[in-house]
Amino acid sequence: MIKVMVIEDERILRKGLVMTTPWQSYGCEIIGEVGDGIEGKRLIHKLQPDIVITDIRMPGMDGIEMMREVCETVDTEFILITGFSDFTYAKAAVDLGAQGFILKPIDDEEFEAVLLKTVEVVNKKKRYDFAINNHSSSVADFYEKFSSYVNTKSNDRYLTAAIDYINNNIEKSFSIKDIADYLHISESYLSKLFKNKTSFTFLEYCTNFRIKKAADLLIENNIKVYEVADKVGYQDSRYFSTLFKKGIGLTPTEFRNYYLQENVR
Repeated sequence: MIKVMVIEDERILRKGLVMTTPWQSYGCEIIGEVGDGIEGKRLIHKLQPDIVITDIRMPGMDGIEMMREVCETVDTEFILITGFSDFTYAKAAVDLGAQGFILKPIDDEEFEAVLLKTVEVVNKKKRYDFAINNHSSSVADFYEKFSSYVNTKSNDRYLTAAIDYINNNIEKSFSIKDIADYLHISESYLSKLFKNKTSFTFLEYCTNFRIKKAADLLIENNIKVYEVADKVGYQDSRYFSTLFKKGIGLTPTEFRNYYLQENVR
């Protein structure tokens, strides 16, 4: 369940949000409520909510300052409650990363729209965290298993030439027959070379080679996933994404985010 906290100094409004909103239908639960910013800050640090719904004008500490201080240490999404006179402050909160703001008196449809948007943001983060926690080791395993074959030349001249062909024509579609004809050897001989020297079949090797090159592009270049797919020989970006996830354990977007996260640490 998504953990929600409500921080609002108007008791009737706060209790109304807590008691009348069908939280379970949104996959949420209320874990705390409080009436001022200072206590709100303390509870946010203690309870680590996924979503905080807070008023801007409150005693002790206003919602903007509270948000600014806790955002440095807590991964929480904020929804702001505000009156028309506080519109400028609400805009500042959105600039700080708030998911949205709701004007008083609260309109049920407006509140639901902002809440649904915020719930989806939290769910995406949870899905990403799950992917990283459960598949990060597969990224390392893939690189360890395959990178040596990509980067190391074989002592067999035909296999070396075949790997060079794959590398130089990575954006194209080709078959083992194309490469065998290019090398003037039989398909069966080339097939045995790949299996015996790399432990991969020709098709497995080419697929892994394309995935490795795609991973390098995702890391080194800020280009779209469909552009990466095209650069490694896949016109169908959905099919490419399926192969990429099967090989590495993450989608191309998850892999890029994983790499960026690891390099920020």
